[in-house]
Amino acid sequence: MELLSSLAGFIDNEGLAEAFAIKPDDPAKIRRPLLDGIARSREQFAERAAGALKGGSRWWQLQNGIVAFTVKLAGSTFALSGSPTNHIPEALFEAFLDKLEQIVDAGALDDALKAAQAERARAQAAGAGANRRRARSSGERHPSNDREDWDSLTWAQRQKVNALFRDGCNPDGTTIAEVGYKPDAPL
Repeated sequence: MELLSSLAGFIDNEGLAEAFAIKPDDPAKIRRPLLDGIARSREQFAERAAGALKGGSRWWQLQNGIVAFTVKLAGSTFALSGSPTNHIPEALFEAFLDKLEQIVDAGALDDALKAAQAERARAQAAGAGANRRRARSSGERHPSNDREDWDSLTWAQRQKVNALFRDGCNPDGTTIAEVGYKPDAPL
């Protein structure tokens, strides 16, 4: 027993367990979408005179010798200099892209990229249950909103309950018009 107690000085299951579980940041992974977008913008801007360029997924627009540049990462804008859209003279846009690429490579925007990534993750997590919450708050009657064990049902069971409900029946096959709405009836 004394030998086992001598190991206690080496073990820290609280602090070290948390540190062990943390994933190390990979700066290259965080920077990659922005660097890819800069390269794509540089190529698109170089091809603008050829007339073969479509305007759909560009980060920039050119009008009156001025480029409006908006960084779009994972469906949201990423602010540079505190603004989602920045305006640069056309003659300086390529130099701007070169300088922006150097800044990203140096890691100067890593904290802002991490914060934007965390914000997107929070928004996606919050939005995951939004459809169900919206349906519940609207008072719409449907077994997916009213059945207590809906989340534990298999896909096939949910399909069966949905089909019966569309046909005007409870999950046990009884007609809603005759016996009333019973979303928790057994399958």
